[in-house]
Amino acid sequence: MQDHILAALLPSSPLAALAAAFVAGLLSVATPCVLPMVPITLATVGITRATSRGRAFLTAAAYMAGIVLTFTALGVAFALSGRMLGSLLSHPATAIVLAALFVAMALSSFEVLPFRLPNAVTQLASKVGGHGPPGAFAAGLVAGFIAAPCIGPVLAAILSYVSTTRDAVFGAALLASYGIGFGLPFLVVGAFALRLPKSGPWMTAIKGFFGIVLLAGAFWFLRGAFPVLRAPASLVYGLMLGIGGIAIYALVASMRERPAGSRWLLPVSALAATLGAALAINAVMVQPLEWCAESPQRSCMPAACAAHRRTIVLFTAAWCPACRELEHHTLADPRVRERLQNYGTIIVDVDRNNDLAESANISGIPTMIVLDESCQGVARIEGAIPPGQLLRALDRIENR
Repeated sequence: MQDHILAALLPSSPLAALAAAFVAGLLSVATPCVLPMVPITLATVGITRATSRGRAFLTAAAYMAGIVLTFTALGVAFALSGRMLGSLLSHPATAIVLAALFVAMALSSFEVLPFRLPNAVTQLASKVGGHGPPGAFAAGLVAGFIAAPCIGPVLAAILSYVSTTRDAVFGAALLASYGIGFGLPFLVVGAFALRLPKSGPWMTAIKGFFGIVLLAGAFWFLRGAFPVLRAPASLVYGLMLGIGGIAIYALVASMRERPAGSRWLLPVSALAATLGAALAINAVMVQPLEWCAESPQRSCMPAACAAHRRTIVLFTAAWCPACRELEHHTLADPRVRERLQNYGTIIVDVDRNNDLAESANISGIPTMIVLDESCQGVARIEGAIPPGQLLRALDRIENR
């Protein structure tokens, strides 16, 4: 998880990340493949023929529960697959591959590249379910497959991001939040018989917004692999350019009849919005930890051992997104910073200290090794864990 704004809009605060995923779910419904299908879906599962408001609510809730369960399971599966991939996710090539995936998904959102599941899959999924809550729940389980042509790019991007966190609990929560956002309109419309807005070109604007966010996510991954992309920037200029680009894109894309010569405004405004997002990302990134930095020219270990105090050694790398999350969220938390005043703190860049990483048997980063007063390793903490979990781990170590 990382220094992120979807991935670039999946911020460093877990609550903000969950909120962003929820909003992404809501916006996913307002796309050409999903919104027109809402009343059809509700009729298919029998909500429109429910004999009471309570029955309609129960059926709609069952449909939403199926959606949330499927997305939650996907979140867990991708987070665990990332955990099992281990060192592969700690390699610079991974950032490039994920960035390429984000760009491909963005092109799909811009309708440049098609994103389609095989027709046999979607046809089979559309036949699942039936009337009443049980049938609605079953239909909800496969709703994501039916909506894949529109939500596929966004969902694939979130799942790719989740795989880098290697945190099954957070992955489940993030995809559950997306599923709640996606399923909520079905629940509200089905239970209260509300009218949906009419479909139109504004849906293209929403898909374009997703495309811009995905391009920003691709930049976020690449900036970790290439230091030249991490140059300081102005947050104000970044936000102005980003918001302006999005506004122009949305205005032009939502026009039913576009003026002559306006076609070039779409790609130009999308690029401007992406550049603005990139500037904003660089502007909000906090500075590296002010820990003793191990290097071939300077060793922090002798001084730490001579001090006869507990020491935390963090193995990290500039291209590692999970490392940025750990540094900028967990280790920057005021409670953690106060606790770590009782520790020596050393940061090790595995690219510059490969021999040290190998001798410590580091198979994936970020990894923290806790040394006791005699400079012996007593615990190993892996992954971008949240502040509370780190504090509880330190409690257990100190109380041994």
